[in-house]
Amino acid sequence: MLLGVDFLKVQNTRRIAEKLMEVMQLKEASSMVNTIITNSIVANSIIPPDPEALRKEAELIQKEMPDYSVDRIMMLLMVESMIGPYLEQQPEVMDFFMNWIAAESRVFDVSEFNENPYIKNIDFANQSNGDYELRYHDNMPYELDIYNVPKRIEELYVDIPRVSCFPEEFKYPVIFQKSINSTWMSVSPNEVFTMEKAIKNAKGKVLTLGCGMGYFAYMASIKEDVDSVTIIELEQSVIDLFETCLLSQFENKNKITVIKADAVEYLKNMEDGDFDYCFADIWIGIEDIIPYFAVKEIGRKLRKTKIDYWIEDSFAILLSSYVWIEIIKSFSKSNNIPIPPIDDSMLTDLDKRKTAYIQSLLGKVEITKPEHIDYYMRPQNIISLIDRTDIIF
Repeated sequence: MLLGVDFLKVQNTRRIAEKLMEVMQLKEASSMVNTIITNSIVANSIIPPDPEALRKEAELIQKEMPDYSVDRIMMLLMVESMIGPYLEQQPEVMDFFMNWIAAESRVFDVSEFNENPYIKNIDFANQSNGDYELRYHDNMPYELDIYNVPKRIEELYVDIPRVSCFPEEFKYPVIFQKSINSTWMSVSPNEVFTMEKAIKNAKGKVLTLGCGMGYFAYMASIKEDVDSVTIIELEQSVIDLFETCLLSQFENKNKITVIKADAVEYLKNMEDGDFDYCFADIWIGIEDIIPYFAVKEIGRKLRKTKIDYWIEDSFAILLSSYVWIEIIKSFSKSNNIPIPPIDDSMLTDLDKRKTAYIQSLLGKVEITKPEHIDYYMRPQNIISLIDRTDIIF
């Protein structure tokens, strides 16, 4: 219990009860489906053990599904084998998710990706600097990947993983760290798609927080409406690698300036309007939400500098699950419906911090009709609430 904090209130009405019951089963299944697919793909290389047998099965199915290519059906059969055992007792739910996953899935053309200016023009072969080596990662034919943030079905609060593959071997650039024998950074299809919006929005004097492999800086620098790109990077090893192996290959390297500094401190001390646009990317993924908030709490005060945050939609989808928990808890309380208590020992300190933040963010909210639930569960509205609040994470 947070002392001095108001808590979300959900009225006990028939329409609200019907709304919650309508989405509850799918919401629980959505969480499971996303966890199974995403975790499996991230942790392992999901490749068909017998591509020819899979192709023959897909060719038979295509006779009934002429709008789908054989390659796409092969990919969907692999996805179906991942989630099928968990949903075999719920055929309607299984059909729902497979239809949506099919609609959002992509089979990519290798030649199309190889025309990406960065992949086409920046050479990663036979280069190294200290502990780091530039090389290419081989994606095997039909190896599953997640190419973008999930697709949110707004009215059901369900998230659909966006699965992709290449029908032939595809190479993309990575930085390999020799001391840990592992890939450190990459420019995979996921990075390409999740940075599309930021690259499109970049113009004038551009600031980017975090250097990475210089993908955003390069793509911004080749735009005619971008005058300069200033990179803020704290790690000297990253700067050395970038300046030694990558920057020399940029055709517009005269637009690039690299400053060694803490990104949050730099943003805090700069004048609003020093830059026309800022792209923040100093976090690893959605599990790394603390630096997102550290930047957001400064960036939301800027009026003259437009700022975008890498995978912000994914952070909002994550936080919406905490909103959902608070809605269920409040409705159960107003109805005197006992729900299993949450075992605090199973929660990390970060889980507790997210819960406390959402409780504070929604503290004065009262939900009196289903449309209010729709509003507060919508990821874009969660972002808007964070933009308008002074609450610190």
